Amino acid sequence: MKIYALIIIFLVVSSLIYHISHELFHIIVGEKAGLKFVSVQWFGYHGGTKVTFENEEKICDENNRDIPKAWIYMSLAGIIGTTLTAYILVLVYMLLPSGYFRLFLWIMSAIFLVSDSGYSVLCSFFGNGDLYLVKKAMGRKKYVLNIASVLLFIVNICIFIIVSRK
Repeated sequence: MKIYALIIIFLVVSSLIYHISHELFHIIVGEKAGLKFVSVQWFGYHGGTKVTFENEEKICDENNRDIPKAWIYMSLAGIIGTTLTAYILVLVYMLLPSGYFRLFLWIMSAIFLVSDSGYSVLCSFFGNGDLYLVKKAMGRKKYVLNIASVLLFIVNICIFIIVSRK
């Protein structure tokens, strides 16, 4: 029973760390790209979190086809940042001896590997979320985003399966 409680705690903590880091990647890259950060609404925006930058309504307007690169970078930052973090977590996990910390990293790497890659598949096919502006900017080549997101999801699932078997 003790190990199940520990796993649940690890799941909750890993999910919170994943979610916070995902949003922080948006904020950091957005500001580095020259966007002016306005606010973040934690866990109150349709059950999720909303990071807002200045002039967002204008950029997200359906009639606007001119998406500045800074917005593309900011939009991709959450998915790319958490995916790279996942790969680092997997490497550290593989170097550790058995124990609770290794179990925690295994759970955390699962959350980081699967969450954003799965989210990117949904966003690319439905044209919403973090990939809304990216898909809009791609014009006729939208299918490339669909293929890339599916491949990322498959690669991440395979990495997790391979690492879990060791």
